[in-house]
Parts: sequence; structure tokens; C-alpha cells
Amino acid sequence: MPLYQVWQQLSDEFDKLVPEFETFAVAKSSSISAADFDLVEECTLEGLLSRSWQAWCNFCRSCVIDSCLGTTDGNGAPVPAHPSAHTEQHVSGAWLEAKKKSKNPWGPTNAILRLEPTWGDTDTLVSSLPRMDPTNKAQLLAAFSSAHPQAKILQLIRNAAAHNNPETMASVTSEASKYIAFSPKHPLHALFWLSPVSKDYLVLTAIEELRDAALTAIS
Repeated sequence: MPLYQVWQQLSDEFDKLVPEFETFAVAKSSSISAADFDLVEECTLEGLLSRSWQAWCNFCRSCVIDSCLGTTDGNGAPVPAHPSAHTEQHVSGAWLEAKKKSKNPWGPTNAILRLEPTWGDTDTLVSSLPRMDPTNKAQLLAAFSSAHPQAKILQLIRNAAAHNNPETMASVTSEASKYIAFSPKHPLHALFWLSPVSKDYLVLTAIEELRDAALTAIS
């Protein structure tokens, strides 16, 4: 698939989700606090966050796999296939081996999606891409490195919401000093901390910066 189309799919999904986050914020006071969230709203936010994270992961997966198999970038220029990449399952298998720090990951195939490492994890992307060695490796590395803060905070909040306990909650609150933050009672509340730069909500700032990083990845 052309990489511009991969980016467009991500952008279209974000366009569906962002208004839902904005609608939630508009319905609240100008200064959101932990007291502003009820159970139904938390459940809704958890679903929206999960969909946002899935969209990012799907973009990263398609971007890496299509780049390895050969495609065109966002400007229509060819991205030549890696000489050892033959099928999607073959690239998936190489991704598993690259995550294990194999110096030559191109070997067995993988047809079991649940075995793949988390595609949206920027630590995995930055460490594994050099071993995969797609021809647009430098562009992808620059983009995924720039996306690191936004991807990691959304991943952290999502995982803490899915596995809510004192330790995961503490991992979220440890990030509060980076934002204009209130004391949360649930990990999802941190989505509405304010970015000190944009003064917009964390979740909205993160999504837009991921969209921009994704555009850089395909350029």
C-alpha cells in the first residue's frame, strides 16, 4: 500500500476520535478535575483511548511492513523493497527476531499476530528498525524518535487503565510534573492534563503530534 494511504487511514481515524474527546471537554468546566468524571464517562474514554492507540499501532505496522515489501512514499517516490522481505508474514517474523536483538532477523515467518511486539511502542521501533534495515530507515527513525514522548504517555495511560493498580497509577502520576496537572483518581483522568506548551489537553496534543510524526515518517 502507498505510504500516503497508510497515513490517510490514520488521519481519518483520528478525525473521528478527536471530536469525541473535545465534546467531553466542552461539556465540563473550563478547569477539569478528577471530580468531573463519572463511571460511564471513564468507560467511554477508555474505549476512545484504546481506539486511538490501535490507530497509531496499525499505522506503525503498515508503515514498516509496506516499507520492507516495497511501496511509494508520501511524495510518490519509490521505496525499494528489502531484498530479504517476501511476504507480510516474513516481515512479521523478522520483526519478532529484531525485537530479540538478532543481528540478522530475516529468517522464519510468523503468521500469529498476537506474537508480534507492540508496533506503536517507540522504544521497540527505534531499537528494531536498524536491524530490519528498510531502505527508508533514516526517515522512519527520525519520525518515530520525534513521536516518542506522545506515544509513550498515551501507551502508559492506556496500559494503566487496562491494568489499574497502585503501581500503574503511580507510573502515571510520576509524569505529572511534565504537565499542568491535577491529582487524578483514575489513570484516564491524566488525558485531560494540560500541555505546558500548547495549553491544550494532553490527549489532543498527543494525537495531533502523532499525526504530524506519522506524516514525517512517510515523507
